[in-house]
Amino acid sequence: MAPPPSGQTTGLVVDLAKIPPEGRELAVEVEPESLQLSPEDAITLDAPVFVHGLLRRVAEQVYFRGAVEGVVRALCSRCLDAVHATIGADIDAAFLPPPTGAGAEETFETDELDLYTHDGVQIDLRPLVRDQVVLAFPVQSLCREECAGLCQVCGVNRNEQQCACQDEDRDSPFRVLKGLHFPESS
Repeated sequence: MAPPPSGQTTGLVVDLAKIPPEGRELAVEVEPESLQLSPEDAITLDAPVFVHGLLRRVAEQVYFRGAVEGVVRALCSRCLDAVHATIGADIDAAFLPPPTGAGAEETFETDELDLYTHDGVQIDLRPLVRDQVVLAFPVQSLCREECAGLCQVCGVNRNEQQCACQDEDRDSPFRVLKGLHFPESS
């Protein structure tokens, strides 16, 4: 594959030398494979996500301010049906040069920026975009608010059919708590 013409970026990898002092606009459609989502992320991309923003270089540091938008798929936390959700996340990140010398162990504290490093030649925005996509999706996704979930006894999806299983677990260590009565407070 031939390298891109001078001044262009290939996706989310940008040459530092190609970022002018006034900054560089970035608008990229990112294919799902390039983000390398793992099964532990619990989400899947069925279509590309769109990343747009401005890269600005200040000395050896590069700042990116923009957004990521797309549609992700995950499993409902109650019934395990597929859930599709539109995500959108603002991005405000800094890419620092690789640490050198005695200060190599220095850590940076900030509440407003996500910090990443670059290799001194290029910046790779893929880890940043991947992180933002994963963080933009809720930890517990629901197919709908009133999702009845799966039966804990037989496993049937209670949204699709009813089962004859008892709701209470006879071997539950909490069954004794049902017999407790508390006085009503005024």
